[in-house]
Amino acid sequence: MNIIDKIKSGDLSELDKVYLEVKPKFIAFASKQFPGINMEIILDIYQDTIIVFYHNIQRGILSEIKSSLSAYIIQIGKVKLIQHIDNVKKDWEMKGLFIDNAIAHEDYNYKIDQAVKFIFSKMTDACKQILQLFYYEKKSMDEIALMLNYKNADTVKSKKSRCISTFNSNVNKLYFDED
Repeated sequence: MNIIDKIKSGDLSELDKVYLEVKPKFIAFASKQFPGINMEIILDIYQDTIIVFYHNIQRGILSEIKSSLSAYIIQIGKVKLIQHIDNVKKDWEMKGLFIDNAIAHEDYNYKIDQAVKFIFSKMTDACKQILQLFYYEKKSMDEIALMLNYKNADTVKSKKSRCISTFNSNVNKLYFDED
């Protein structure tokens, strides 16, 4: 039984082995090819990459690999890294729009503050806690994992990443889906 078949049958110890085996290769690749992305984001993206890899196996999208396993996983990660860069560019463009608006409207800060508070209030308690601890109290991922009883820092990073995505999506809906 090959690695893919083992993972598909529920052997998560194989997934753990793959995770640990490919991680240093992915970090080396990402650090070299995407030097502007900090290590914490690279690790978040790697976590998401492994999740996509696992889902591809479970959904039957991946049943055999013609290249090496690490090359396949790194390719998924490369796409995610490029998506991250595109999202950062969009965020900067959006901030540019807000700054332009600020110059045109004196009540800019009040509106943005109210919007952020509104969107934050609609988030799950888990997201609120993680974001509060990370951004306002400057806690490390390990500290947050301990405080909130998560398995480890990687679990917190993954959750934080999903929370930020949700937040950004809600900002986009609020500001760009309305006419």
